[in-house]
Amino acid sequence: MTTVPMHPEPTTDPQTVRWVIPAGTLPLVGPITDAPADLGTMLRSGTVAAIEVEPQAVLVRLAPDHTWTTTGPRVRDALGTALGHPGQWRPATALTEDDLLHAALQDVLNGPAGDYIRSHGGEATIVSAHDRRAEVRLSGTCTHCPAADFTLHSRLESELRKRFPTLLELRATEHPGRRRPGPMWLSLRRRGA
Repeated sequence: MTTVPMHPEPTTDPQTVRWVIPAGTLPLVGPITDAPADLGTMLRSGTVAAIEVEPQAVLVRLAPDHTWTTTGPRVRDALGTALGHPGQWRPATALTEDDLLHAALQDVLNGPAGDYIRSHGGEATIVSAHDRRAEVRLSGTCTHCPAADFTLHSRLESELRKRFPTLLELRATEHPGRRRPGPMWLSLRRRGA
């Protein structure tokens, strides 16, 4: 069995730890009703209050009467083992491939690629995620940026393919009602000259 790399990150809830894992490790997202081996045992017994999978992390919340100081090592070992059996995790609701694509795209937009767009005054929002194709709406400074296509493909698409390798297409539309402005000409001639 291959060991899956993971590392813990604190959250605002002291009972919850976010365990960062490689994108695509688990073929599901959302709340979990059962997990393999000892992690599932801890969930069923109430030691672990909840487990939620994100595209690049697993959030584990301990029951109020347990602490990470005492229970953390057992959770870490159990999670490491459970990650080696991705087909044995049970989501609370049945997920479609479209759900996984939408979750992966939202994760990309919430992460560094989306931060890059926002840092330049732009915004990207999901329009659709269907049949392995995704569409985002670009607004803000993205509507007239000549580098928008480069950003879409070099940043968003490359990150999305890491999380959803079967992606067929990522395309962008501009915010409705906005047109790209024509070239702007600056005049350095003084008035009256």
